[in-house]
Order: sequence, then structure tokens, then C-alpha cells
Amino acid sequence: MVNSAFVNVGRWSALAFGLVYGYSHNASLHKQAEEKKRQLEYKHKEQLIEEAKRAYAAKKNPVAVVDVVSVDIESPDFDVEKYIAQLEKQEAK
Repeated sequence: MVNSAFVNVGRWSALAFGLVYGYSHNASLHKQAEEKKRQLEYKHKEQLIEEAKRAYAAKKNPVAVVDVVSVDIESPDFDVEKYIAQLEKQEAK
């Protein structure tokens, strides 16, 4: 049979190993969560900057609204006169 002292040492060693592993695993999970949070904040700031750039560009250079005509003949919104007028404008340019 196995000596009871050997069994007790094995049990205590397994408990200690489990505690150390749990602590280190918990620490690594917290680091990953913090890094992910920082990345999300950074992406959000990038999106805000891009949105501000687009708004500034739109404010500085307003774009004329282009009249788009449906080209689908089967569509109920198709208007021949508008389509011909658009073709004439394109040829004039």
C-alpha cells in the first residue's frame, strides 16, 4: 500500500497547484479583457475622428445634389423625359 504521508503530500500539492493555476489564469483573463476594452475605445475614437473629418469636408466643400434618374424601363417610376434630359446633360459635359 501507499504510505498515507505520500497521499497527503500529493493532495496538498494538487491543491497548491490548482490555486496557483487559478490565480495566474484569472490574471491573464483580466489582462485580455483590459486590452480588448482599450482596443474598442481606440476604434471608437478612430470612428469619431473619421466622422468629424467627413463632416468638416462636407462643410468646407458642399456637394451639389445630383438628380438621379431611374434607368429601369420596367420600373413604374421611369420617366422618359427625365431620362432624355439627363442624357443631354451628359453629352453637354
